[in-house]
Amino acid sequence: MQLIQNNPYRQLGLLVGATARQENNHKTKINQYLDAENEIPAQYVEYGFGCLGEIERTTETISSAMANLTLGKDRISSALFWFWNGNPITDEAAFDALREGDIETAFQIWDKLITETNEDGKRYWKPVTLKNFSAFHNCSIINLIKSNGNLQNAVVGKLYFLQSDFIDNFISTVVDGTHKTSSKELQLLFLNQLHSEIEKHKTISLEKFIKILTAHEFVAKQDFLKVILEKPINQIEQKIEFAKNARKVNKANGAKAAQELFDSTSNALIQLKSIISSNDIKYTSIADKIANEILQCSIDYFNEEQDLDSNVDYIETAMRLAQLADKIAIGSLTKDRIRDSIETLEEMKDREISRAIDFLESVKEAYETNERQIRAEIKKIEQTDILIRTGQRTINWSAVEDNIKNSIDWQKVNELLVEILSDKNLKKIKESDDAEQKKAFLELMNWVKGNSLRSSTISTIIDKYKKIPPKLPFKILSSYITNTDKESKSLPETNPLYKKHTRYVGIKINVECYENKTITIYKKYIGTNGKLSFNDKVSPKGYTNSTIATINTNTKVIDLSGWGNPNSCTYEIGKHRIELYVDEFMIHSKEFIVDLAPSEKLEIELKKADDRLKEIKNTDYYKSELETANSEMNEIQEFHLFRSSSTKQNQILEQQRKIESIQNKARQEKERLIEQQNKIIYKIKSDIQNAEY
Repeated sequence: MQLIQNNPYRQLGLLVGATARQENNHKTKINQYLDAENEIPAQYVEYGFGCLGEIERTTETISSAMANLTLGKDRISSALFWFWNGNPITDEAAFDALREGDIETAFQIWDKLITETNEDGKRYWKPVTLKNFSAFHNCSIINLIKSNGNLQNAVVGKLYFLQSDFIDNFISTVVDGTHKTSSKELQLLFLNQLHSEIEKHKTISLEKFIKILTAHEFVAKQDFLKVILEKPINQIEQKIEFAKNARKVNKANGAKAAQELFDSTSNALIQLKSIISSNDIKYTSIADKIANEILQCSIDYFNEEQDLDSNVDYIETAMRLAQLADKIAIGSLTKDRIRDSIETLEEMKDREISRAIDFLESVKEAYETNERQIRAEIKKIEQTDILIRTGQRTINWSAVEDNIKNSIDWQKVNELLVEILSDKNLKKIKESDDAEQKKAFLELMNWVKGNSLRSSTISTIIDKYKKIPPKLPFKILSSYITNTDKESKSLPETNPLYKKHTRYVGIKINVECYENKTITIYKKYIGTNGKLSFNDKVSPKGYTNSTIATINTNTKVIDLSGWGNPNSCTYEIGKHRIELYVDEFMIHSKEFIVDLAPSEKLEIELKKADDRLKEIKNTDYYKSELETANSEMNEIQEFHLFRSSSTKQNQILEQQRKIESIQNKARQEKERLIEQQNKIIYKIKSDIQNAEY
């Protein structure tokens, strides 16, 4: 710290309290040795304490040091940052340690005099007394200069000393009796110098320095903090003026000027709040000035863009700036002004959807009114027309329905639809946060589509609307399929999903959220046949189901409930897909496969193997060969002319042996195949027992 290292007293090798004669003597002797380019004897620089860091002595620095000790205030300023022998009994021992280069011993000597440690190991300040008041002063300097010094203790210890009843002892050794100063003046002198040093060399942040001061009470506290406040307040006011001028030059630049004002003053406001509370008049005043200027930038920007019929989303930008202003504002008048502006912007934001709904409702209302009137007329005719009542004439109901549909000028309706539901307005409607309004809007559009005689226009508009991406409050990072039972307990996680374990299949999406919001997410379950799964009683029209998700900036996962049956799997074997929609727009899709579990597949194999075993057992092997042999036997046994009895008998015996041989081969083949099939069945049963699923 330069206040200590280049201190005038250190230049002269003296302690605070040295007489004018000593100061002149040291100046003369040191300059003589410097002029002669000889080493300065220790007796003239011994209290310069070389262990505290290098010091350059020249005739110029010595003359400057003497000049800085001429006036009373300068002497006190220098004395506040150099050592003072206020108690020779204790201070001399510490000075001896410093002369020997032992900074830590000197620190311990003074620290023990001003602090104590209780049984819990906590350190406390001792009261300032006649025996230790100079130790408070000297220990503060050690803490400021040594590498592992404690700045908080340095500042607090010095302030305790400067607020004590012993400062007159200090002052009287520095200046003569004609110089008068108070405890507050000494504190301000100390803090201002220290603050300048900190600002210049950035040794610590201003916030940390202020935090140290605000934690303690001292007489100069408010006066010093007031001076500290001036710099950030002046900087903020300059930024406000800059934004105001930029806005006035070109109102279209209001949004940029407001954002820059917010960005450039945020740290200064934080700094102010660390110095004074947010309830302080100075803080509320400057905060409200910033908020009011940001709001005015928002208003001017909105008006300018609206006058230009701009294609940019100026309402959203103006709203964002108004919300920034609301974060800063403190005063009720400023808060009310901002709130009014936000409410107006909210109304403007939903102006397009409100206008569209009003028009669509008017079309529907006119249609239904015409329909009621036409049907009432027909009912009256049914009741009064004799020919109809007697069955001689009937009402052409097809013509009645045509009259109802033609009761509206659909060409004019379509012209107005194109005007009101332009691409630009459809985008604004899609970006509206009013879910109920958007739901009503879509229902009315579908009603018009279903009742219009010229539905191509509304169909095109609906298709355009569906293709517009919604303004989501989150970004989807990834997703994974879930599978739960009727009690929402997770079932085994397998890929593919095994049919025997599959019940309610859902999806969780990992997200990065930007704002707090409630949003409805619709789901479509598309099966292996490409068809939508739904339930007439509970499914939203065109979807399988939906989930209302409440999210905030801390939300990481959105859990979308499953679809299925609590008792059995409703999903066919094959590939399925879940599609997620917001405002008719698909925001994500995820495929999943349902398959038989290994054990299920083995059960099917076992059934086939059992059936094969039965087939083997019921099969007559070598049947055709045996039938041929038996046929030959029958032929042999018949009467043949000129064949002797012995020849016949030999032929019969030979054929019998042939038949028996075929029978043995058939039996052996069946036994072989049965044994082989039993081994296959045993293997399948063993695999079933060992199967995990």
